Amino acid sequence: MFHRIAVAIGAGCAAALLFAVSAQTSAVAMALTYLAPLPIMIATLGWGLDSGAIATTISVAALALLAEPLSALLFAASVAVPGWALAAFAVTPVARYLGTRTSAPSAHVSVGSIVSLASVIGILGGAAILTAVIVTYGGYGEGARQIAAELAALAGGAFGGAESGKAAQEFAETLVRFGPSAIAGSMLLMLCVNLYSAARSAQLSHRLSRPWPDLPTSLYLPWLLGVLLLGCIAAAYAFPAPAGQYFAVGAGGLGGAFVLQGLAVAHALSRGLALRPVMLAALYACCVLRAKYTLPVVAALGLVDAFTRLRDRPAFMPASNLKTRK
Repeated sequence: MFHRIAVAIGAGCAAALLFAVSAQTSAVAMALTYLAPLPIMIATLGWGLDSGAIATTISVAALALLAEPLSALLFAASVAVPGWALAAFAVTPVARYLGTRTSAPSAHVSVGSIVSLASVIGILGGAAILTAVIVTYGGYGEGARQIAAELAALAGGAFGGAESGKAAQEFAETLVRFGPSAIAGSMLLMLCVNLYSAARSAQLSHRLSRPWPDLPTSLYLPWLLGVLLLGCIAAAYAFPAPAGQYFAVGAGGLGGAFVLQGLAVAHALSRGLALRPVMLAALYACCVLRAKYTLPVVAALGLVDAFTRLRDRPAFMPASNLKTRK
């Protein structure tokens, strides 16, 4: 018991410290901030839900002492509580949610359900930021104008030439327009990447209580989410701001989920190919360096798979899988 409490306290302090370095503007500091949910998730997956809850409480309290209560509240709402909730959801048997005895009481929620919950959390985060802008500035239009002006002033030095002011203004307006939806997608990615890392850590230490799933073949999102994504995209263009911005947030969160499914499809369908490592490395490089063009294509692949189940079709299955089924 003492060991579990010590682990929880250490994890909470580590999470608070990782988030506290966000006050620095360096790239290393921002990367460390991205890993802030990791200690809480490791404590939850490896030492139980109560250890994760203690780590969450300790991290928020420590940050309130290190920084200020407002920063602690932001950390709790955007990192600590979502990280603990997603890890708890992933590791808790389904029977506990249903409250009844099932034929497989040790069964856990599917990978698709975990990604869906992460998408919902990301959407709520993006919507909360958009709402805060509207309330703080007395309307979306005024908030967008003031934030764009502030960003343009900060980014002005990064653009050279006579047209630097205009370029900086256009850059700032683009950030404001797509910022909330990008936040929804990036929050989803942050939670999923940290959950994967925490689960791997718990598995290597033999403390993960659920079996490790085969991610390329088990990440399936409901086709209904695909319909919802298409509806959000259409509504984002059809409705004026700020209603359209809220639908854009939904598209950002759901689109990020289908990007993950598209990557799972690429991993599954490329099994058995000689150049698979090179192909996957090139795909991930394009996702990072040419995200504007690559991510929509990968999300479209995931969307097609949600409706057609490409990975279940014999024509797309590796020969080894076909022999196993026969």
